[in-house]
Amino acid sequence: MASAFKDYTAVHHLQTSTNLAEFDGTRIAVDADDYLHTLLTNPQTREPLLPALGGLPFALEKHVNGDLTGFAEAGITVVWVFNGLDCASRSQGVVGREGRRAAEGLSHAWDIYDSGRGDEAVLAFGKNCTYKTDHITRWLLSHLHKRGQTVLVAPYTAAAQCVYLESTAHVDAIAGSASALVFGADKVITSFDFAHNRLAWVELKTLLGNFLLNQSGFEDLMLISGCVDVLLPALSELEAQDSGAARVSSARALLNRFNGDGHAVALSQTQLKPAETPIGAAAASDYLDCFRKAKYAIRYAVHLTSSGSVTPVNPDKVPNDVHDFVGQRLPEELYYYLSRGLIGPRVLNWRTKMIVYETPPLDGVGGPVYRDMVRGSGITELRAQSLGLLTKSLHRYYQKTDVDLVCWFNEGDKRRLGIPDRTEPAASTHLWQVKTAALPKLPENIPGSPVETPLSYAIFALSDFNEARYTFPFGSTPLAEPPELVANITWRFLHERGYINPDHTLSHWGRALRTSLLAARAHPTSHDHARESDDALFLAFELHRLNLLHPATPTPNPPNFSGAPLRGTPQDKSHTTLLARLATLASFSHAPIGYTGPLSRTLLAYQSLTTTLRGALRDSLEMQAANLFLSASASRNAPSTILTEVGTRLPLGGEPDLGLALLVKSWLDELSQEPSRRGEVGRWFNHAADIPGDLERVWRLWNALNAGLQSADLAVVNTDARKRFADVDVWLKEKLAVANASHSHAHAHNNGDGQGNGNGNGNDDGAAGGVNGSA
Repeated sequence: MASAFKDYTAVHHLQTSTNLAEFDGTRIAVDADDYLHTLLTNPQTREPLLPALGGLPFALEKHVNGDLTGFAEAGITVVWVFNGLDCASRSQGVVGREGRRAAEGLSHAWDIYDSGRGDEAVLAFGKNCTYKTDHITRWLLSHLHKRGQTVLVAPYTAAAQCVYLESTAHVDAIAGSASALVFGADKVITSFDFAHNRLAWVELKTLLGNFLLNQSGFEDLMLISGCVDVLLPALSELEAQDSGAARVSSARALLNRFNGDGHAVALSQTQLKPAETPIGAAAASDYLDCFRKAKYAIRYAVHLTSSGSVTPVNPDKVPNDVHDFVGQRLPEELYYYLSRGLIGPRVLNWRTKMIVYETPPLDGVGGPVYRDMVRGSGITELRAQSLGLLTKSLHRYYQKTDVDLVCWFNEGDKRRLGIPDRTEPAASTHLWQVKTAALPKLPENIPGSPVETPLSYAIFALSDFNEARYTFPFGSTPLAEPPELVANITWRFLHERGYINPDHTLSHWGRALRTSLLAARAHPTSHDHARESDDALFLAFELHRLNLLHPATPTPNPPNFSGAPLRGTPQDKSHTTLLARLATLASFSHAPIGYTGPLSRTLLAYQSLTTTLRGALRDSLEMQAANLFLSASASRNAPSTILTEVGTRLPLGGEPDLGLALLVKSWLDELSQEPSRRGEVGRWFNHAADIPGDLERVWRLWNALNAGLQSADLAVVNTDARKRFADVDVWLKEKLAVANASHSHAHAHNNGDGQGNGNGNGNDDGAAGGVNGSA
């Protein structure tokens, strides 16, 4: 892990500290992924229960905003640089071993939690705070853009891009970790202490003297110790060490045995007997190959130049097999869209690596339903469509090469995705090019806009056929403004998903979704809540399409998973489960501090389904955006800030945490037992900010979803499913009536304190007891 380097330099007093005032008026390139990694792992800022909840750390925005204020007050201008595509050294074997190791750690943490050892479980969860955090990186880029910061996504590694920016005087210094020194920086800022107006940095020459190594030996040390994990994880025999400083020291001792030659260390792993290597001979050979690729990726580091070219260091000396250690090359236009945050790197990685590798979910296991979903037609077709949209504008090499799907639970079973041939123009591709002046106006009683609420706007704008017919282009010029770009990308996406007919009217699915979105608008709300509600309802329809959201949905996890509803009749448990699953699609109002409260591995397993589907849908949206530009339907001369703005405004960019689902499950579970045994749920969620408001948002979300499904055509929901949803609706109304009556009774007898007559938390399964995960 990259934090090992900072641990080592701090423990051995290798850092130099100075006053922030000395950097007043400077411009610093910050490795954004290293910055985020530090927030997620530093004991002062990390939230150890993040892997048990998913979503964003509750205090993340507070920490980021505090640092932005600190930079501004110090007079420092920041350029935030993010990692882009994976280098070839991040092989399937490397990613697979990391995923399996994280899954083992998470399963162990859940075992500890289920045994009732809450404090130990928090520590165990905290060891995996950086697993599956791509959505947090996307949030950070979006948030920084909204705060007026300069953001840039590197073609490959952020550290290499930062070094280029410093070498060309675009910035005065680099803030990051060992990666910057490995790629050629002579010093790197390792920490900012805004409370005391100090910063610390470390110099390469100091480290070389401390380790008694030359530059090449230092690179080897950083690679095998895992300090440059953007290229290579730590050697397997070093991974078990929890202390970062100890890991670097052990790696240095290992290098001593091989005269400071990291290649010899990696080679030695392949010469061990099978019983002597913890990862097996094949994995040891793969590590050696990846080590070699990492060394060459450093020597010929690729960066984006100020003129827009993507080029390696020393381009005249680059060998012909550069694609073997950097990765297959893509058109520079795509790197540009990536650099501005219009699209993310995931689909591009699939295309260049020719493989989609599915890693274990956060529950640590991935039950039968999850495994069936990631290999089923629904998700694979979505991914194939996204790759098809991308591939149609690429070299014929890509157009004639399929992509394999490989899952962690059966790596020998490779399956072709079957990327559709989209080289021939499709009707839907060219029939969405509506300029701003022609964008339909929504009725005054329906608030929304293409950039604030893109999904509901796209649906509402086509409700009237007279308006819809004006959305066909007539000699349209290329799109260039955010409203028209976001609207047309969303329309193309919804058309592809079957919500819009070829004549631009709403399909059966589109009309059902419209009914739900209208029902959700019955109560005024902020743009942020309206946007989240739109995303949640759309995702609920997509889950329904895959038979993953209805009362008869099978449990997506092994039977020994904890945290399922325990109270009441089988019907009570089934309906509580459905409503809690729906609540996984919305966020929890929580104070900016680490979570304290009950957990549920059962609900986390379901959330893994929703996040995987959300990610696949978001990928499809981004590829529609890329295709819009690659096909010249949008202006390639649009300012870079507009590309970033469009990327941040597209739907499905957020990923809610599990807090709201845990609240709904706990609240309904208590209502399903005898009044004398009911506990006060609010006591279990110590830092909840608005429990009544959060519950009300879920009930409104349910009402909106049910309204759409009850009005839908049989092509959308069959009679049996419609009746099941109606039964849940009746059940929920009865529960809410009971809750209101109990609240009124408690109010009369407790002077309005609303605490009821519960007797503690009422939990007897050990899994619903609270744990303290605050930093």
